[in-house]
Amino acid sequence: MKDPLVGTVLNKRYRVDDKIARGGMAMVYLGTDLTTDRQIAIKVMHPHLSTDASFVERFEREAMNASRLEHPNLISVTDQGRDGDVVYLVMEYLESVTLRKELRHRGKLTPRQAIVVSNAILAALEAVHDAGMIHRDLKPDNVLLGTDGKIKLTDFGLARAVTTATTTKTLIGTVGYVAPELVTRAGADARTDLYTLGIMLYEMLTGSQPYTDEVPIQVAYRHVHDRVPAPSEALPGLPPAIDALVLWATSPEPEDRPESARAFRDALNEARAELSDDELDFGASEPVDASAPVITATADVESSDPIQRPNEQPLVSDDVDEEKAEQSQAQDDDAETLSPTTVVHTADVEEDAEDKGAHDKGAGSSPEPATASVPNPRVARRRRTIFALVAAAAILVLVASGIVWNRQNTDAPKEVPAIATGVEQSDAQHMIESAGLTVAITQKFSSEVPAGRILETHPAPGSQVEPGGTVTLVVSKGKDLVAIPTLTGLKRDDAEKEAEKAGITIGNVEDKYSDSPKGEVIEQSRKPGDKVERSESVNITVSKGEEPISVPNVKGLEFKSAYHKMLKLGFRVGTDEKYHDTVPKGRVISQHPAPGTPKHPGDFILLRISKGKKPADDKKSGDKKKDEPKKDDKKDK
Repeated sequence: MKDPLVGTVLNKRYRVDDKIARGGMAMVYLGTDLTTDRQIAIKVMHPHLSTDASFVERFEREAMNASRLEHPNLISVTDQGRDGDVVYLVMEYLESVTLRKELRHRGKLTPRQAIVVSNAILAALEAVHDAGMIHRDLKPDNVLLGTDGKIKLTDFGLARAVTTATTTKTLIGTVGYVAPELVTRAGADARTDLYTLGIMLYEMLTGSQPYTDEVPIQVAYRHVHDRVPAPSEALPGLPPAIDALVLWATSPEPEDRPESARAFRDALNEARAELSDDELDFGASEPVDASAPVITATADVESSDPIQRPNEQPLVSDDVDEEKAEQSQAQDDDAETLSPTTVVHTADVEEDAEDKGAHDKGAGSSPEPATASVPNPRVARRRRTIFALVAAAAILVLVASGIVWNRQNTDAPKEVPAIATGVEQSDAQHMIESAGLTVAITQKFSSEVPAGRILETHPAPGSQVEPGGTVTLVVSKGKDLVAIPTLTGLKRDDAEKEAEKAGITIGNVEDKYSDSPKGEVIEQSRKPGDKVERSESVNITVSKGEEPISVPNVKGLEFKSAYHKMLKLGFRVGTDEKYHDTVPKGRVISQHPAPGTPKHPGDFILLRISKGKKPADDKKSGDKKKDEPKKDDKKDK
């Protein structure tokens, strides 16, 4: 199935040409910068992570950290951006293989080769550490061996500023290479990277990591509680000086390790200068094919600091001498030719004396006295033919015995491996497939387990499954994050409906006086657009309307003063007049509502104003009118 991104153009500039690799956080594509017509690498965050603000921040931090660093042994990052839902980095493209792939192909490296690769990594780490950062995720997968002879370190997705690294509460890094202080959360510094490089050096020399276990936590436990063994225990015959370097770098206590990448480089080069060629090429298993591209020992670090001695055979060389290549071809027409992308080539320390002299002479070194002639190519081919026949016979015997074994064991039930919660998806898949089972993937949100790590398996670990049966890995999608909606300006009921629609709940509700209409949401505890975990609550504040005002006491005041006082507070004022024996004319006799009553601006206040004392005529007239009914009453009676 074709990748939907292949063939698209990001932000009208970067064309996605082909998929190169997949990582836990992103997919890497080969691309073309249409403005310069140069090949580039484009790192695109996985879609299920691009909605997670913390992962996007980590992705952008990788770009920012890497773009600050310029060094021949570091992959440069040139741009970052977003095109719709696609979050990406643009990086230098290096035609290469990873050190991991080369180790799988070769099995192991010679001390000479391991020192060359380590020197390049240390040169890169010097630049990283000088910038105040630590890499934190060194591993063979992050070391690129270029077909042009360059060795480069990549992937700063887990890099942190040294000044803040001690505050981390998350174990970051690949468990097989993790330093003890990262497991115990004792803090990390530049020497943490040197421990990891020591583990990588052990693996380059022996072909395996010092600690392996199906349960990752057991590996981490051993990094904390065990002392890394000398590589010569796994591969007897390795020089003691090499053992000492590995043990120094992997000291459990950081203060016992090299103080800096530079110090470790110096020690490596000292050992290199003191070791003999036989010691440096210990463990070599096949001759160097002069027709294949190789990496020069001086190309792995900046030219101002060469690591090759005058008579030293190069680990990798881009410029193969044509005469030497022709000579090698003439001697061995049937020699195995490695693919152009195979990089680290092993020197042959078991050559015949005549062969070694011929190669040394071709390389420009002084030939040693030779007492035997150069071997006949036909004889060499005959030896290989005999060896091939013997090997074929051995294979037939193994196949025949394997058929019997297969019939007896193929149908036996397989046990689901013990996969702990939190294991990386890729590691879990490898464990399932290694057990002869098929992997199915489902995803599920989790508040506790980071995205890309295992939540559980179905069936459970220890269960018996038919050979080739399916084990379902439930992989965490990380937290189920939703965006906070805009609740302000809505009526409370409408705000609750909007919150439910967005996947959150309303928490505490506070009522507060404001200029906004009564019942309207005026504040929310989280900003609109913020990402929170689904079902989290948001507190809101609801308007009670304008705050009421206590009606002032204006009784006895002149009407004009009382009237303006009420108007100033926003009240509407009405009046009526009445005679009063004691309250002077024009002053307030009474008010309604009474003083102290809470009212809002715009409410109506009635003021009763005195007309003064009632005139005498009005009194007599009033008295007469009062008496008249009595007379009428008597008359009626």
